[in-house]
Amino acid sequence: MQPRIIAILLGSVVILSGCVAPLDTEESSDIPLQLAFTADTLDRAEDGDSEFVLKQSLESKPVLILWIAAGCSGCHDWTQLIRESIDNGSLSNSVLSVVSMHRWANIESPERVMEVFGEEDNNSNYTPWPIVIPQESDKIVDFDTGVKTTYTVVEGFNNPGTPTVQLIGQDGVKMWQSKSYWANYSMLQEAWNVAELISSSSTNE
Repeated sequence: MQPRIIAILLGSVVILSGCVAPLDTEESSDIPLQLAFTADTLDRAEDGDSEFVLKQSLESKPVLILWIAAGCSGCHDWTQLIRESIDNGSLSNSVLSVVSMHRWANIESPERVMEVFGEEDNNSNYTPWPIVIPQESDKIVDFDTGVKTTYTVVEGFNNPGTPTVQLIGQDGVKMWQSKSYWANYSMLQEAWNVAELISSSSTNE
């Protein structure tokens, strides 16, 4: 009888083990509507810090993300248009923050990104705002709960091609996305208009 009792007890432990497993795995298998992440920057003075924290940046205003690649002519074009539009005052950087995000960490090195976008001297693609270089292992985090997902930063933003421009609202929700490979001022103005609209809406709440 004793071996039989032991077998029954062991069977019960196996069956019930799934019932006593922790419910909170601190990881989500879904892409959240409200996005957040932390990733390295090129660590220039213009980048503000060696790390970029999206949620922290969104505390003050919406964020315009320009997805870039060093060898992407359209990325150069968008970078130049955004920089020139802010410099000449046709678009105000008080409305939103601009961030460039490197798209191809597995193909291009940070040194190559620095060479094309990071240096001011004799460089028409110079980027005076933060350049973020997420790694393949960097994961999206739920903006509201802080729970890490199983999705990479690139996957979280719907695997954007280069160039892609996306406007992220202060709640971490993607509010607008570009539709043109080549830089388009009217399209850029549309992003600024959306940023003004959502900023004023959050102020009135």
